[in-house]
Amino acid sequence: MTAGFSRVTVHEKLLLAAAQLEEEGKSPFSAEDLVVAAWRLDPETFGLAGYMDDRGRPAYPNSNRVFAEIMGSKPIRKQGLLAKSGTKTFRLTESGRQRVQDLRSRSDDIVGQSTSDGKVAFGRDTSRKLQKLLGTRAVEKARSGHIDDITFTDASSFWGITARSTAMTFQARLGDVEGVLRAAQGAAAQRPIRFEHGGKAYTSNDVQQLIDLHRMMLERFSSQLDIIRGRLDER
Repeated sequence: MTAGFSRVTVHEKLLLAAAQLEEEGKSPFSAEDLVVAAWRLDPETFGLAGYMDDRGRPAYPNSNRVFAEIMGSKPIRKQGLLAKSGTKTFRLTESGRQRVQDLRSRSDDIVGQSTSDGKVAFGRDTSRKLQKLLGTRAVEKARSGHIDDITFTDASSFWGITARSTAMTFQARLGDVEGVLRAAQGAAAQRPIRFEHGGKAYTSNDVQQLIDLHRMMLERFSSQLDIIRGRLDER
């Protein structure tokens, strides 16, 4: 293990393992997929103690080590970096993908595809999600000067939640939205964003207005969101 990789936290290693799975076409991926990918990435951290191979490294993955980090209310999900897609299936959120980009640009020692130029990823999927955000009722009201008329239902649609969402679901959706906004901010700083040739160009100022709207709604509807944040999630 390189010196740089040894400074990566357990949660960050799981994100890197998840990213490798997605790059292999596994999205969503199963908990078992992540167990094996994490063990291959770092046998010392995710290996089963007491069963060593001929090189003195753990020969088998320790599923409990990974399950403990992703099944309950652990920070990797509380931070909105990993989302539950179904029964024991997961996916990286947009914020999770951006964290992977940060990790890989931090050092060449990080295992995985390198993005040492530090650019923020803004692929087709992220572009599609940004386009969806721009088409929400909350954005339409803000553009037309009716920002005071934005309701919690409008804000919920912007974030992709409902009044019945659990805390983990909200954090995952928030991770998607904030990851998209961050990626858009980085992309718009390079050149205006267009979804089709000859279509409307969205500048850095447009993206900043979207970010400001997001932050405003978080503050305006903080009491409703506090109820959701206090709601338990399924395991």
